[in-house]
Amino acid sequence: MDNKILENLEKLKKMLVLLSEERKVVLSHHKTFEHVEKMRSIVNESIEMANK
Repeated sequence: MDNKILENLEKLKKMLVLLSEERKVVLSHHKTFEHVEKMRSIVNESIEMANK
């Protein structure tokens, strides 16, 4: 369980860079929304795992 949560945190970290000022490419609003939805899904999955 802890391994999967750490993997999820690493994914979130990478995705946050894509949305930050450090990004190399400007994303469209549509792509930004897609990334945010994926991130929300990862957070929800991690919360469920932590609660078990």
